Amino acid sequence: MDVKHASCYFCTSKGCAMKVHVENDQVQRVVVDTDAPVGPGTFCVRPTLAKEYQEHPFRLSFPMKRRGPRGADQWEQISWDQALNEISAKLAAIREEYGPEAVATSSGTGRGAAEFAKTRFMNLFGSPNRFGVISICYAPRAMVWFATFGGHLVPDVRPGTTKLNVQWGRNAHEGGRSSWNSFLKAKAAGMRTMVVDPRCSEPARQADCWVQLRPGSDLLLAMTMMQVIVEEDLYDKAFIESHTVGFEQLRSRLLQFTPEAVSERIGLSPTRLREVARFFAANQPSTTVIGVATEHSAPNGIQAVRAINLLRAICGTVDVPGGDLISSPCPGFLPDVVLEANELLTAEQRAKQLGSDRFRFLGYPGWELIEKNMRRKWGERHSAAVNLHSCAHAPTVFRAMLTGKPYPIKAALVSCSNPLLSYANTHLVHDALMATDLLVTFDITWTPTAQISDYVLPAACWMERPDMGNFASVGGYPLVQLGEAAVPAVVPGRYERLNDYDFWRALGLRLGQADHWPWETFEDLWEYRIQEILDECGYDSFEEFIEKRRWVVHPPTPGHCAAKGGLGTPSGKIELWSSILEDLGYDPLPNYVEPDIPAEVSRKYPLLNISGVRVMPYHHSEFRHVEGFRRQQRDPIVELHVDLARRKGINDGDWVWIESPRGRVRQRARLSTAFDPKCVVTQHAWWFPEQDGAAPCLHGLWQSNINVTTDDDPDMCDPLSGGWPLKGEYLRCTVSKAPSPTETPE
Repeated sequence: MDVKHASCYFCTSKGCAMKVHVENDQVQRVVVDTDAPVGPGTFCVRPTLAKEYQEHPFRLSFPMKRRGPRGADQWEQISWDQALNEISAKLAAIREEYGPEAVATSSGTGRGAAEFAKTRFMNLFGSPNRFGVISICYAPRAMVWFATFGGHLVPDVRPGTTKLNVQWGRNAHEGGRSSWNSFLKAKAAGMRTMVVDPRCSEPARQADCWVQLRPGSDLLLAMTMMQVIVEEDLYDKAFIESHTVGFEQLRSRLLQFTPEAVSERIGLSPTRLREVARFFAANQPSTTVIGVATEHSAPNGIQAVRAINLLRAICGTVDVPGGDLISSPCPGFLPDVVLEANELLTAEQRAKQLGSDRFRFLGYPGWELIEKNMRRKWGERHSAAVNLHSCAHAPTVFRAMLTGKPYPIKAALVSCSNPLLSYANTHLVHDALMATDLLVTFDITWTPTAQISDYVLPAACWMERPDMGNFASVGGYPLVQLGEAAVPAVVPGRYERLNDYDFWRALGLRLGQADHWPWETFEDLWEYRIQEILDECGYDSFEEFIEKRRWVVHPPTPGHCAAKGGLGTPSGKIELWSSILEDLGYDPLPNYVEPDIPAEVSRKYPLLNISGVRVMPYHHSEFRHVEGFRRQQRDPIVELHVDLARRKGINDGDWVWIESPRGRVRQRARLSTAFDPKCVVTQHAWWFPEQDGAAPCLHGLWQSNINVTTDDDPDMCDPLSGGWPLKGEYLRCTVSKAPSPTETPE
């Protein structure tokens, strides 16, 4: 039996190192490579189910072309050449008639380190309209880091030095196994722990300090903590004086965020708010992991992330041993930004990026300002990869599909993405995708989105392709950790799958991009990316590197704040007052925007929906088809407080309607006392592969998918990033008892 060293992408964690045991080109079992620097420890069940996943009949195996109306579930198997030739011809015709900007791509779960290939294709094609859920997952945090610190922040957990581990808006027990591993190690090493979460999650239960804030009030909490810390003289004066700009302006802004002024909106007493602030200030240096919850809290998402990071800065826990370090590029490695061909997309085409005229921070206007300063500090190998940090605004793209304004979007290429589950306002997304002239889905399995597509193309999963950790790929951490394909992506007569790089290259070659794709295979490209590392190690090839070493790590070091030339920000210092936000026309300091909720909506929908919570072993909309995953939780769950359930006549296990102004879905009740009775907690991305794939069912798309009830109105989105609300005051609902799905089939 052979043992292959692969990179797992059953989630977007980092591309955890795995040992895949293979016999006769078939996966037998998968175990974690515990020697590698990036892995989940022993806390992830997903790899144990890899064999069942890789061989599952629901996997896409051959290119399929629609026959009959969209959504009729009628298909013809075709060759890869036919599929690519026909798709490229249709794209060329759309470009000729409407311009290249009329083609858009949707991205979602990063299933590997080849996302740059999609961006390269789109830049060469001439379209600025790559969009994805990255707008509400990670990109806001990274862009705030770039604007504030000039680079990614990474925890430098040092037993004996680090005093506090903070998890803010992140349930690592369910959503990030490597972070959960770090959390437990921190506790075992004697560090204090603090969890900020409206729910008493498992990390909150184990924490020394659980901060139970009202959903969406993260900005208020961080600003109030800073107000107390500054008022009580608990901040790091020497660090602020030497390494920051804008402190006096920040001090003035904090005057309006006293505990007495904001305690009611946060849901904590003034006394408790002061206790939390003092606890944080007394336990420094600290490391903080910020989760997606802050990014989901429009209209205050970006400024909430800003405030949390400024809290770290004024306590002097950035760029110091045992705190949060500013990461630098990995020596000898070419990150995504070098390979994206960003310079080949003209300024004229960049200006057409949908939504970036209004939501400037996460579009090209913000990225160009940040890239200029990052390049000055780090050179061309900086970490501001455009595929992550400069996105068209998804709700605006969908509206352009429907209305043709400000110009039409005629084609959508969907990869690593399931838009009918992953974006807010499902009815609008469905209608928008149906309005396109060409819809192509390139994915690992069938999905509801695939069912309404014109072409459905089979993608290789992580066991069928070479890869590396995505955090390293974008330059976010000075580490290279490679993986090889464990089994073939093509087995004649059984399946013919392509990895992402091969797909985008093949499409590009047919559209006049041949001069820009010199690397024939993904392995050739990897050798190009790590050639300097290979030369330094004395290795001849990608394969030899994996066999003999597999990873190279250059741990981040403190001292960037004091280095010659300073940080990769306009001032060269940590920017408490953000000159980049000021240049973009936004408030350079965090400030709270009160959500505009009509009184009638508040009365009719009094509950706050904490949507989008993760649950193991699922990852967003994936794995519902695999019995080994499904048996661990077969039904979608809505958590209700016991007091609310009693008032509504709902028992544990009952089916429950969750209704908002946009629509209603049902999930199964689980009673709890882990959060405020005025909240409900709903799981996202639920569909049912066992149900009919044809429209209108679309594998149970409309039954329990919480995004049927969420909204993406641009007026409700974050004014800086365009992120749509999935938590907080805008996400209101009501609940009532419902019949089971078997009693009233959809």
